[in-house]
This record gives sequence, structure tokens and C-alpha cells, in this order.
Amino acid sequence: MKFTLLCIGSHGDIRPYIALGIGLKEKGHEVTIASHAKARLLSEKYGLKFKLVEGDLTEMIGKERGQEILWGGKGKKWLQFFSIMKEFKRVLEIQLPASLEASSDADVLIYSPASFAGPHLGEYFSIPSFLMQLQPDAPTKQHSSCLFSGLGKLGKIGCLLSHFLAKQQLWQPIRKDINKWRQNHLGLKKLGFFGPQSLPTLITFSPALIPRPNDWKEHVSMTSFCRIQNEKEWTPSQTLSDFFSSGEVLYVGFGSLTEACHPSIVEKIIEVLRKKKIKTIISAHFPTLNQMTLPPWIYPIDYAPHDWLFPKVSAVVHHGGVGTLAAGLYAGKPTLIIPFLVDQPHWGQFVEERLLGPKPLSAFSFTKETFEQRLDQLLNNPKYKENAKTIQNALCDEKEGVELTIEAIISKIAPKMLSSK
Repeated sequence: MKFTLLCIGSHGDIRPYIALGIGLKEKGHEVTIASHAKARLLSEKYGLKFKLVEGDLTEMIGKERGQEILWGGKGKKWLQFFSIMKEFKRVLEIQLPASLEASSDADVLIYSPASFAGPHLGEYFSIPSFLMQLQPDAPTKQHSSCLFSGLGKLGKIGCLLSHFLAKQQLWQPIRKDINKWRQNHLGLKKLGFFGPQSLPTLITFSPALIPRPNDWKEHVSMTSFCRIQNEKEWTPSQTLSDFFSSGEVLYVGFGSLTEACHPSIVEKIIEVLRKKKIKTIISAHFPTLNQMTLPPWIYPIDYAPHDWLFPKVSAVVHHGGVGTLAAGLYAGKPTLIIPFLVDQPHWGQFVEERLLGPKPLSAFSFTKETFEQRLDQLLNNPKYKENAKTIQNALCDEKEGVELTIEAIISKIAPKMLSSK
């Protein structure tokens, strides 16, 4: 079969789809990754076809606009949200036709939440299609949405409301544009006010962390994290290998938000690491880092796969992206999350509640003193190490997420294919 994986987002968002694509190709299927230019090299490295979908929001926003969105509203979530949705609407007219063309020869379509064309292309082409969620964010009474986790305190009604709001905050700003596109370009009927309902969904998140709710319907399949497996074999430079030759090493990096981090936060991080002489691997992409004279115990790197790097460090400090969180837990490492926006505060709270690391330190209330305090807790609390190891064992005892996800897909489409013959 021909699978098209339509994945829009940051580099970390795209990787699980490429991991699934690798698994599908190994099963003998033809796989096309339809994504931004930054996904081309990784896709082609593993022999996957690639189709370009223009409208990469992270590229179009750029470093300066990203800093403006994050820091212009002084960390107010509603201002960040409206700024981001304004940018989404700007790229929508680019993304929709590109997604249509990229999916034109697919037998099966799998798409990410930010692939706004995805729910409509399966209907247009009359092919099986799946929303692939990296978070356990399908409506349930048993846990809140990662985007409105505070509503979980209101119990079952609050949890349901949180999922409703999470969906509507993405649907309502684009509803008119999508319906116009459906009518004028796809020849489909307008969708109702509340948007697509009961979409076939793959939750690629481990039930070892959050068990599958018993009120999810059959259209929701929960598997586990989809990871690219052979990156553990990545070859580092000799200087990087030498850096690990003695003493414990900390990792600090904020993924796709590294370049948008405020320079004052970078300065405070370096001050603490310098003062406490903590041997650290740090992302070289932090603003102003290349203008600083760093001590020999701080090593900036452009890139190293998390699956190679994290098993070698003692603890990780990151922004709370779900992919980075999963990589740290698979490596069994205590974690300090410095969240910026969207789901990241939720995962910071998750880490704290599970005693996998200290209380999260919001990027918008970051102080040198609090960071130093949290870092001491991260590196010296044995409970964090014990609990991280327990989670690691539970994750490693599971069947691989790629395999489980492929099984879920085939189990859903096989009856339809047989009935159509």
C-alpha cells in the first residue's frame, strides 16, 4: 500500500512520523513523508519518498518574530495563542493546496494535528485516514487535555471541557477558511460549527505513563511512542567523546524553542553552571551563547540524537516538549522542565507529580536563584533517579510504539479493504 504521512510542525514533532514511515517501509509499504524542507534529509536517509509542503511556520516566523510572540506579551498565554493562530492563518493558504497535491496518490493518509488539511483529504480521496496524536488528547472524563490541564481540578466535567476547548481553539480560528476550501476546491459540504467529529485517531503515547481511559471509543487507538531506533549508533566527534570520559554530565537544551529563548535566561543559566562548575552539554543554538567565553566544563553542541546523548548524561533540563520528555524517560534520567507555552507546563507538572524531577520553572518567571535551587534538587535528590529508572523499565518492557501503531492501522483498514473487494 501507499502511505502518505502528512506532518506539520517542529523538527521534534515530525520525527515520530518518520519513525512510523521507516517501520511501514520495512513491512513492504511505499511511504511518502509530506512535510517541510527540514524533514527531507532525514526522510531520504531512511529511503522514504519526500514531498515538500511549504508553509513552515517555524521558518516563516523566524527568530525575531518568535521572540516577539513569546516575550511581547510577557508570557500571557492568551496573547501567545492569538499571535500563533494569526501566523497559522497566514500559512493556511500555502499549506492547504500543497497538502492536497502531496496526498493525491495515497492509499492511506496519516496526518498530524497541525496538518489542517488532513481531516478533509481522507474524505475527498475516499481513503482511510488517521489523525496521529503525540499526546493523549482525545476527549475523556479521566484526564484533562494537555493544553488546559488546570480544568482537571474540576473533575470529570472539567476534563471533558478541557478537551472541548483544546479542539475548538484550533478549529474556530480557521473554520471559515477550511469550509470555504472544502466547498470551492474539494466539492465537499461545509462542516458544522464544532468541526470534524470522531476522527480515527492514533495516540502514540505510552499507557505506562498515562493509562488508556476506559471511555475512549473504538475510533481511538493508543499505542506508544514512535521512535527512530538506530540513532543510538550515531558517531560523535572525538572531542565530544572525550568530554564524556570523566565525571557526570548535565544536558541543557530547549528543542525548537532554543533560538527563541530570551538572552537574559541564557546568561543566567551560564552564570549558575559557571559558578557551580557543573559539567554540561548545552545546545549551541541559544541566543548570544557564541558571544560568551565558556569555561572548559561547558560544551556547546550543534546536534546529537537524544537516543545517543541522554543515556550518557546524569540529568536533563529542557522545555517540556513531549518528544524530548519521552527520550529522557527512556534513558531513565531525572528531568527539570523550563516550560514556555502550549503543553509544556502540563509536562512540567507531570514530572513534578511523578517525582521525576523538581517543580517546573517557567521561562517567564525565570531567576538565577530559583534555577540554582532547582538544579541542586535535580542533581541531588535520589528519589528522582529511582523513579526515573522505574519509568524507564516500564517503557522498555513495552512493545515498540512503531510496531504497535502499524498493528493498529492495519487492524482498522483491513476490514474496509476486504469489504470493498
